[in-house]
Amino acid sequence: MGVLDLIPYLNGMAQESDLMLARTLKQWAETEVISRRLEYREDYEMLLKPAMRSLFVNLEMQKVIWPESYGGVGLNKPEVAQTMALALEQVGRADTGIGYLFAVNFALCSSFALEYNLNEELCRRIAPLFCQAKDAVIASIVLPAFSRGKPPASAPLFRGKYISARARREGDNWVINGNNLRPLNSGADARLFGLLCALEGEEEPALILVPGDSPGLTRGEQFLETGLAASVNAEINLTDVRVPEDCLVFSGENHLRQMLSWLYLNVGAVTVGSLFAAFEIIREWGDTRVIKGRGNLFKENPLTASLMAEISHEVLISRFLLHHLAGLFSRPVPDQHPREDHLFIPALSVVSHITQSAEKAINQTMELMGSAGYATEWNLERYWRDVKTMQIHLGSWELNKMELARYFFKSQSL
Repeated sequence: MGVLDLIPYLNGMAQESDLMLARTLKQWAETEVISRRLEYREDYEMLLKPAMRSLFVNLEMQKVIWPESYGGVGLNKPEVAQTMALALEQVGRADTGIGYLFAVNFALCSSFALEYNLNEELCRRIAPLFCQAKDAVIASIVLPAFSRGKPPASAPLFRGKYISARARREGDNWVINGNNLRPLNSGADARLFGLLCALEGEEEPALILVPGDSPGLTRGEQFLETGLAASVNAEINLTDVRVPEDCLVFSGENHLRQMLSWLYLNVGAVTVGSLFAAFEIIREWGDTRVIKGRGNLFKENPLTASLMAEISHEVLISRFLLHHLAGLFSRPVPDQHPREDHLFIPALSVVSHITQSAEKAINQTMELMGSAGYATEWNLERYWRDVKTMQIHLGSWELNKMELARYFFKSQSL
């Protein structure tokens, strides 16, 4: 019996096409990643890059959100949330880093390709980059939390963090400057950046699309990373980078929160996939290891069985939360405009809970497996590193709690 049979979800909310896609991605995970993991470890060229090409291009995952009129698959209605939850569980189970790249891709494109956000001009401009490509196309988001260096005195604040990227209008173009900007992912090889900027003369931040080959955009050296090996990240610098005025995706915090809500949903699904992988590893361990001196299987000992039960508890609750959240995305509140941020707080709360649960469950699994838990042969330590890295990208939990306090208790000075 597979993990999907043991860990139920709200299956009444999923379409048969969603289940078929999940089965297809499970097969991709087994053949393209899991079966080759022992040989190639985290080798980018031999394992990760071919697996991404198979997923993004051959299985057309990078075309999912784009309308059919632009060469896409056409899954750009709110119901795609349930599709993404089931799909990214399987991608995360295979490789958390690849799942994270897709989560960011989808979140960025959701801000102008989803049905209720549809921007025809941007779709005409950007869709061919993804839909006509013969290789995996990676997009990235650059937020204030991932900028470093001393900001200029005039740099505006956003939730207590400086927005280092600045944009001014010149004729029909935006001219953008920013130094030492750290993207969420793939700064070294992203083909498209969604850059949160401070607009000259405006109070609210704005998201502007910047092609990766724009003159004036330079990339630093690749970071030495401990997790998410599929993300080849590096800082970027922009010096008088010019993009057309219609590359402005949105301005205002509500639109930003909507994009982040999709990112949180997808990261939650990838993390649940990592939990699936940890569950499968400890289940196999419990079936095959014998406790020395007692002669009984590992899983039959009351102490180890208790800890294994806690691990399965975290997997079960996390999946329930994920699919309930996907249901909220799929069924917007009646008479509520989809641009309002009624999904942001639930999404932030759920993804925070899921990643914390994953950290706890994988820690317990590593303890049960002893030295094998952090040995590369078992791959468990890789899931631990990947989940911890995603947690860092989501931001400090202490700062995120201030978002909850502002929402639930109307705190004004936080």
